[in-house]
Amino acid sequence: MRAHFEMVAAGLLATGWALLGVPPATAAEPAEVYLVQGVEGGVWSLSLDDEEIAADAAEKEIVGPLALMPGSHTVSAVDADGAQVTADLRVAAGESVDVVLHRPVDPTDDPLFTSFVNDLSPVRAGTGRLVVAHTAVAPPADIRVDGEVLLADVASAEEISTTVPTGVYPVDIVPASTDGPTVMGPVDLTVQGGRLTRVFAIGVASEGSMDAVVQVLRVPVVDAVVPRDVPAGEGPPRTSEPWGSPVGAPGLLLIGAAAVLAVVGLRNLRGPG
Repeated sequence: MRAHFEMVAAGLLATGWALLGVPPATAAEPAEVYLVQGVEGGVWSLSLDDEEIAADAAEKEIVGPLALMPGSHTVSAVDADGAQVTADLRVAAGESVDVVLHRPVDPTDDPLFTSFVNDLSPVRAGTGRLVVAHTAVAPPADIRVDGEVLLADVASAEEISTTVPTGVYPVDIVPASTDGPTVMGPVDLTVQGGRLTRVFAIGVASEGSMDAVVQVLRVPVVDAVVPRDVPAGEGPPRTSEPWGSPVGAPGLLLIGAAAVLAVVGLRNLRGPG
């Protein structure tokens, strides 16, 4: 009886995820990992869990996708002089992760790894997602798109994300709270529909070696137009947020019903308390 109920509840939850357009990740589903070589000059040997993945990764090289099982892993890099950088990496089932080897704010310190989870959630037809990360040797900065500051006072290892119509956008980085001079760019970036365009700023600002690593990943597209007002019985209508999920009231009710059935059913099977 219990096994039959759990199968029914699981089926309802799976149906709810299908309405969201994103299949639920399972515990056994691997993560997709990309290694990004963001240290200018020279080459590095990149390894995962003591297995060499790339022997001579030059600057701006992207290695992957690499399938990793959920849990803890070790990522390491060794340069031509034998200097080694090692870090722990933890990934969840089904997620997409960029692991960037880059210099810290102090250029005299050793490089380090910083991981960024890629947002692969759906976008509307005719739009793409643009993400810019600060992984350069530069003080806190303002990141601008088409001359507009999208995020101010961005420190190293921070990022911004925005969804924009398809097109070409000039992106530049300037010292925080100033109008320039730029420490990087402007760089013209083409944002395609149904794509995540990810930008990593690398290099040393004081040496004039700033550059950008660009990665493009596919994301789901929502073709249907989502109504802003969704009737939900008596009471005020529900208003969808801009760039919100394309799930109407029936989908939300189904997901909620599955959760309630799971709780009530388990309580009945286990008895009082």
